[in-house]
Amino acid sequence: MMKFLKKNFAVLSAVVLCLALTACGYIFDDTPVVEDDWSESDVVSDSSDISEYVGLWEYVNENRWLRIHDDATWEFVNDQDDVIQSGTLWVEETGITLFIDDTGDMMQLDRAVSGDLLDGENGGVLVPVDSIQSNVPYFTRNGLEINAEMDNGTYLLENGVCTYANLGDGYSTGDCYWEVIKNYDYTHDGIREIQFDAVCYVPWSSIGYFDQDYITVTNSELYDYYSGMWLTAATAYGSSDRGENYYVHAIEWNGQIEEIEFAYSTDWQESVDDWGKVLTKSYVVYLPEGYDGLIFAAEPQQNNYNDCAKVMQLDSIMPEASIMDIDMIDAYNCLFFDICN
Repeated sequence: MMKFLKKNFAVLSAVVLCLALTACGYIFDDTPVVEDDWSESDVVSDSSDISEYVGLWEYVNENRWLRIHDDATWEFVNDQDDVIQSGTLWVEETGITLFIDDTGDMMQLDRAVSGDLLDGENGGVLVPVDSIQSNVPYFTRNGLEINAEMDNGTYLLENGVCTYANLGDGYSTGDCYWEVIKNYDYTHDGIREIQFDAVCYVPWSSIGYFDQDYITVTNSELYDYYSGMWLTAATAYGSSDRGENYYVHAIEWNGQIEEIEFAYSTDWQESVDDWGKVLTKSYVVYLPEGYDGLIFAAEPQQNNYNDCAKVMQLDSIMPEASIMDIDMIDAYNCLFFDICN
């Protein structure tokens, strides 16, 4: 029995030695084995099934998506579907390994019982989705800054007012100052109710002096911070149980379709203290409980009568459009107030 064990141990040792030499890149004639470089291969895959991974995956809490193709190629894209990284992949029983073309690095994604992909090294989770829907607020990803505080004095808006007479025969633009004052903010029955005044102060220097009657115009609107939607005050959105002149818009917030409802009134006054004119827009808004994305925007004026008149028609041309899609609005020079905070 002892001789039998010794004999088998010798055979096993020889097998182990051969495997060790092979792993080190040698065969029995001492010729080095040149391994294929994965980065030089067009497709990296094994016998596992890639079909269960093909499609679009959202990287949770990041503005990034992974698209996997059935030819074992992939790319990371942003919310504009621009390619950030790309490469090939290897499918294994426990998940997939991504090989990054530019850097030569690898990323291991394990398949969870739920079907999600787990990025264990970075603590990330990827879930399958049908389309790219950015979770970064519209104002943030477009670089639109909330540049005015509530209840803290007036803020200058350059070219924020225009004055014209006789349909543009006399026309001028000038600066004005805006202030937003919140009068109350409380929640009841799952609805957040806010009342605020947006006040525009027009200095005498911004009012044109004409021989005939003239009109002074300012533009200001409400927007949704998360989608960029213009909450248009148009008759098409004026159906409400609260009374006349209430406007209702449906927005997507926290994965649900919610309603924003508001009404407002305007009051122009002449020669108030040192100001040539003062406009007060008084709003009452009804929001979903916990919603914090209502933005008041004071908008600069156009430098000619025709364009100014076009802006006044936008409620019938581009209602509910995202602010960056409205060519007549200079979004980066607007004065934005955060109503909810």
